[in-house]
Amino acid sequence: MSILSTTRVRRRWSALAALALVAGLLPLVGPHSATPASAASPTTATLVVNKGGDRTGEQTVGPLAGATFGFYAGTSGAPPSPLPAPDATCTTDATGSCSVDVPGRTGTNQGYWIIEQSAPTGWRVIPSLVTGNGGSAPFQSTPYNRVFTGAVANDQTYTFPVPTTGNSNRTARGALWADERNNPALPAACGLHIALVIDVSGSISGDLPTVKAAANGFVDALTGTPSEIALYTFSTNANAVLNPTPVSDQAGADTVKAAINGLTAGGTTNWDQGIWQVAASPFDYDAAIVLTDGNPTVYGPPPAQGPGNFTRFLEVENGVFSANALKARGTKIIAVGVGAGVSGAPDNLIAISGPVANDDYYQTGYEQLAALFRQLALENCAGTISVVKKVIPPGGTPADALPAGGWTISTSTSGVTPASGVTDTSTGAVNFAVDLGGQTSRPVTLDETVQAGFTPVPQGDFNASCTANGSPATVTNGTGTAFTVDALANGIVSCVILNQAADPVASVVVNKTWVINGQTFPDPTQAPEFQAALSLPGIVEPAWGVEYHDFTAGQAIVVDETINTQLLPPGCTNTASGDLGEQTLDAGLNTFQITNTVTCVTRLQLVKAVDNPYGGTTPPPTAWTLNAYPPGSPTPVISGTTGVVDNVTPDLVYSLGESNVPGFTQTVEQGAVIVPPATGSWNCLLAQPGGPPRGPGPTGADGTVAVQIGQTAVCTATNVAQAAKLTLVKRVENPYGGTATPQDWVLSATPRSRVVIPTITGRSGEPAVTDAQLYPNTPYDLAESGGPAGYEQVGSVRCVLTGTDTVVPTPDNVLTATFAQDVTCTFTNRQLQPPPGQAKLTLVKQVENKFGGTAKPTDWLLSATPPPGSSATAISGRSGEAAVTNAVAVAGVGYTLAESGGPAGYEQLGDVRCVYNDTGEVVPTPDNVLTPVADRSYTCTWRNGQLDPGGAYLTLVKKLVDGKDGWGGSGGPTGGPGGSGGPGGGQGWQGGPSGGGSWGGDGGGKAQPTDWLLSATPLNGATPISGRTGSPAVTDVRVEVGVGYRLAESGGPQGYQQVGPPECVLTGSEESVPVVNGVVTPERGQDITCTFTNRAVKKPAPPWYHGGGHLPVTGLKLTGLIGGGLLAVAGGVALLLVTWRRRRALTV
Repeated sequence: MSILSTTRVRRRWSALAALALVAGLLPLVGPHSATPASAASPTTATLVVNKGGDRTGEQTVGPLAGATFGFYAGTSGAPPSPLPAPDATCTTDATGSCSVDVPGRTGTNQGYWIIEQSAPTGWRVIPSLVTGNGGSAPFQSTPYNRVFTGAVANDQTYTFPVPTTGNSNRTARGALWADERNNPALPAACGLHIALVIDVSGSISGDLPTVKAAANGFVDALTGTPSEIALYTFSTNANAVLNPTPVSDQAGADTVKAAINGLTAGGTTNWDQGIWQVAASPFDYDAAIVLTDGNPTVYGPPPAQGPGNFTRFLEVENGVFSANALKARGTKIIAVGVGAGVSGAPDNLIAISGPVANDDYYQTGYEQLAALFRQLALENCAGTISVVKKVIPPGGTPADALPAGGWTISTSTSGVTPASGVTDTSTGAVNFAVDLGGQTSRPVTLDETVQAGFTPVPQGDFNASCTANGSPATVTNGTGTAFTVDALANGIVSCVILNQAADPVASVVVNKTWVINGQTFPDPTQAPEFQAALSLPGIVEPAWGVEYHDFTAGQAIVVDETINTQLLPPGCTNTASGDLGEQTLDAGLNTFQITNTVTCVTRLQLVKAVDNPYGGTTPPPTAWTLNAYPPGSPTPVISGTTGVVDNVTPDLVYSLGESNVPGFTQTVEQGAVIVPPATGSWNCLLAQPGGPPRGPGPTGADGTVAVQIGQTAVCTATNVAQAAKLTLVKRVENPYGGTATPQDWVLSATPRSRVVIPTITGRSGEPAVTDAQLYPNTPYDLAESGGPAGYEQVGSVRCVLTGTDTVVPTPDNVLTATFAQDVTCTFTNRQLQPPPGQAKLTLVKQVENKFGGTAKPTDWLLSATPPPGSSATAISGRSGEAAVTNAVAVAGVGYTLAESGGPAGYEQLGDVRCVYNDTGEVVPTPDNVLTPVADRSYTCTWRNGQLDPGGAYLTLVKKLVDGKDGWGGSGGPTGGPGGSGGPGGGQGWQGGPSGGGSWGGDGGGKAQPTDWLLSATPLNGATPISGRTGSPAVTDVRVEVGVGYRLAESGGPQGYQQVGPPECVLTGSEESVPVVNGVVTPERGQDITCTFTNRAVKKPAPPWYHGGGHLPVTGLKLTGLIGGGLLAVAGGVALLLVTWRRRRALTV
């Protein structure tokens, strides 16, 4: 076999070789960032970014150098806006990688945003891609050019992007960050080599006839031009339908249209394989028109990967890698989105083509598709004239004429380019561009240079036959073989010149068949990795199965091919057979056959990687048994330790599993669904002879892998050491009624490590000390602090495996856990026995400031005073002070509870209230005396409320005159005889030897002031005030301002009468308050005391009169009356003062 020598073939193979060289530099890309490898610096984290460029194989992508990334500290959700200066930057090198060292960020939602700042020259950053399914998850532009790291720890290395999966995860992506190659420009000439790449997924079925008609119209428009058209399709997988075929004559056009008309639809949408098959072909195309009705839903070679009904980053970025490879060969991709499926945001069409609408990409409806295809055909060919040279074989007719290359066609018309051209050996045509000067048409004269041995053959009476847009055009003969035809601004003009050959001519077609592991594939239906370029003398990029005519009978030619060894799987060997080498041509058609027999060995190797960021002893990779299971079988076909390898069936999906090693967990990609016997995600790359494995490779995210024919997949399961978990618990024993709770102590586990590891600290039950992450193999000191006095720790801290009684050793209260251990450590404290006969007392003041007052609980002095002579000490202080908080009281001693001080304008709300601290039960305090019990704790609370500064108060008082026992008096100093009995036979006044005496008659009373019920009834119908003198019900009662209160009394013993109406004064003064018809009306701010006076109605008989000093009427001595009266007055005043002082004591 020879090395191809034509320009276009050299361009094709040079580009491919460059891709292969770059691909060899691709580093091994791991699938996880949550399983970091140790980095050098204990003060920084290392962040690595991997960049992908062109696809180099069905499952490999080459690196991309020159992409610059910025790293921005931030939180999850969205990058900082506007973007500040980056915390760090890096630019990818020849391996496609770059890295930065940044401070770790491990807080909640903390991390770094990675954003590509600029793409290399000739490339474009992809800002967003369209994701979704157009239904329950509407298609939407999703930001692609940003990755959030999540928490990153110092002394660790992380690689991004992190491969993720999940059938409905919009941002599921691979391990390489994609950029878009700039779209090459179309050559400015008519007669292009075009690949039609048509979506035949199931969604296009109903509109497939419209697509076929539009594609046929495209072929018709280019018929008669120096153009070649190839046909490719894609759905779930991809198919090369027809190699490049010239459409310079109708026969070639009919071949292309027949292939188009034979298309059928069904399956999902795989942009990746649809474009890759064109990039992998042995042909250079000027343009690839990719027609699709929907966004991609799968990617990769059979069996295609992806959800099939949802578009994620993964499906699009794999299509981008393939598009980049095709653009690298100089092919302009024209993406045509047709129908509603791609009518929204054009992000994905742009990503595989370019950003210019109606140039790089188009969006159209089915009804406009035919017009669009015609527009594409006219784009370079309108206003031109193509001349097709055909030669009639000896003895043949014009119908037998075949396109012929190597003929010179020239023009004498100015403004025509070129002035002279040679027909192409593949198409037999040459094209002339005409400067119309703004006119709609212009005549052009053309002529041929007749070669020796050939005779011009007129067509009718004309030297040429011409068409314009497929319809006959007017031709005018010139001198000799010359002719004139009009070039049209909006039309494609094509002319055919016929010549009769004198000598026999020959044509050649070379057919190719691939036999791969015994299965036969006519070229081009084989898989894209099996490619060979045909070599025929004088033909540029000849295609298998296409007839070429520029040969003569008896001519010796060499038929050769070049195998694309860069694409050929490394496990495959090729043997060529058939009509290779020198061949002598017969007249007419010469058909040759070349068969390539390919034998492939497909293998799977399983590898174990162990990641232990915590240090300590790590189990060797051989501790795991690795297995590969065929579909539906519990028995592995591959089983062994790391590095085990064996042959597998190509394209068969194997489940990958492993045995368990305690403390280490296999990584699972975000969104992956693991179905047993698979055990986790695997990172699968393709082995390369003499080099490291390449990627991205067949995905193993869901724990399965399908190995492509002839490849050796190296699948690595990474197991990460699991942190231990620690729960710290406090247990408190209160055998003597103590009130300490577990939350009174602060518990801690402090690491001993050269690396900064956070201390675990908190109170029992708090999240900070519940299932806290504990670095395995790191000693932690267990300790407690705080807690109330009177408690002691019982023994050492006891640690067990959570949920069991299995003890975890803690020598000297130091815990060193192993991988994934779940440990609970309990600190136990017990109350010390308090001194005998002691209790605890807390005095509390509560204040209600209902009217804007500013009094504080500390404004009152609270006290609990033991009786004199006891050994107890008085407790005194202000609320909240240590002196009255858990103060020691002597059991059995009665403490008088009192308060003093405090601002004016406040009153005590009820009696002091004492409770047991442990039960809340109320403790009796008769006469405000608390007698505590040993080993109990009490809290006594006074409540004071602010008086309404504008309110009024009323006190009702009962007063008895002449003594409580009726009339009475004292004898004179010299004594005297007793008086006679009263009319009722009562005892008379009895004189005593010393002159003293008392009234003892039965007609006198024994009444008390409390015998009467006093009342004040509001005239507005509110609740009356009612009670007995001195009771709280009628003492300092708040009343309504401006409302009249009718004063009354009831009850009381017989023999007494009320002395006049009640008298009301301002409390504490002699200022009278009016009482009108028994009604008192309080005014704002008044504090009123109303007194009801009663006296006995039965009077004693006139006492015995014995001379001077006695009243003449009563018989009483003046001194006795004055003395008795003064005594009664003094008693009344004393009663008022006691009442007033008591109320005032309650208000302060």
